[in-house]
Amino acid sequence: MKTKYHLWKTAFIWMAAALLNAGNVNAQQSPIYSQYSLNGFVINPALAGMDGTAKFSISVHDYLAGVKNAPMTFTGSANGRLLKKRTQVKGGKLLSGQSGRVGLGGLVFNDRNGLVHRIGFQFTYAYHIDMMASQLSLGLSAALSQTRIDAEHLDFNDPEPLLREGFGNLAYVPDAMLGVVYRKGTSYVGLTASNLFQRSLNFGEFDYDYVLYRHYYLLGGTNIEAGRNISFAPSFLAKMTSNLVYQAEIATQIDYRDDGWLAVAYRTPDVTSLTIGVRAGKVYIGYCYEYHFGSIRSLSRGSQEICVLYRIGDTARRYRWTTRY
Repeated sequence: MKTKYHLWKTAFIWMAAALLNAGNVNAQQSPIYSQYSLNGFVINPALAGMDGTAKFSISVHDYLAGVKNAPMTFTGSANGRLLKKRTQVKGGKLLSGQSGRVGLGGLVFNDRNGLVHRIGFQFTYAYHIDMMASQLSLGLSAALSQTRIDAEHLDFNDPEPLLREGFGNLAYVPDAMLGVVYRKGTSYVGLTASNLFQRSLNFGEFDYDYVLYRHYYLLGGTNIEAGRNISFAPSFLAKMTSNLVYQAEIATQIDYRDDGWLAVAYRTPDVTSLTIGVRAGKVYIGYCYEYHFGSIRSLSRGSQEICVLYRIGDTARRYRWTTRY
């Protein structure tokens, strides 16, 4: 128990330092997901099937509510685990089922930011290693994205050379993502590296230095029982790119059984958020509103994200640690 709390004390000290030194954070190239506590798979591929359940989700993130043609991200994902099956006999041969260590997942997204539209998909393979009282999970995603400029709304008087000189309108980028998560009891910590190839975007015959920088994510959290039906779940998320653009977020969530939750968060340099969620059977619905304290607040009513998740399986009853493998 002492080791567990020492681990989380160290992690939160590290996070506090990141929050105090974050400074001005420029816009990142990857989508922002506010409800990673509901569906962390969108950030770390090692979470594919980690808890033994199958999950299907869709989410919409409106980054500048009330602004025409504001940036938006649409995401759909699915992930689950190839769990142990009953032994079968086929053609006189004894066939064993899946070992239960493999998780699979897939994700599609459509990210719109001004004239730039980016769509893509990724396929994920995860492997979960049972370590008695804990679990180590590894995940690898192969991805392909298409970046397109909305030529119908171009201003050819724009000083940007790519827009002024003309270009091939599409750029296809293969890429990969790698993740690792360590979980013990109700606590977890994970590290992700995305855009591993760090490719440059080449539109047609022009070769400008539009680089998709490598992104690193450090994600962690725990769950603390605070009563018969109430639990308290602090978490953190730190992000940094290979060109040293960084951002940090710390959050606190209160859960009432498995039926509803309320969360507050702060993300550097000037964003605070409130999330409310409810469960209806196997469906989880979360709504997040973000308020910007910076100068952008005079133009926008803030940001908002809606996430709907459908979960199959009951980890606590069906897939206990002692019988899962």
